[in-house]
Amino acid sequence: MSSTRITAAEVPADLTDVDLLIDVRSAKGRAENGELASAVILPKAQVEPIFSGPLAPVSKDARIVVFCGSVAGSGPVVEVLQRLGYRNAVDVEGGYAALKERGLA
Repeated sequence: MSSTRITAAEVPADLTDVDLLIDVRSAKGRAENGELASAVILPKAQVEPIFSGPLAPVSKDARIVVFCGSVAGSGPVVEVLQRLGYRNAVDVEGGYAALKERGLA
């Protein structure tokens, strides 16, 4: 994958080809704006320990889509995943709001 950022339109409506959808927003952000039922909630600070531990068996080729309230939250998470060897990790431009507008929430 040449880019680490995709648009909400590039996320399949039925989430086919998405192995793991990760929501890194705060509890407050989720409470105020809603959630995606299919997303794994993972605090940003826990990404490295979780993917180095319990989620270490996830294939390095897995399609991982990360979203937040902004790319300031999800972009650094994708950088961590890439540093850990995950080659297909991307973040969604516009974050949760863009996914909601797309009809995924």
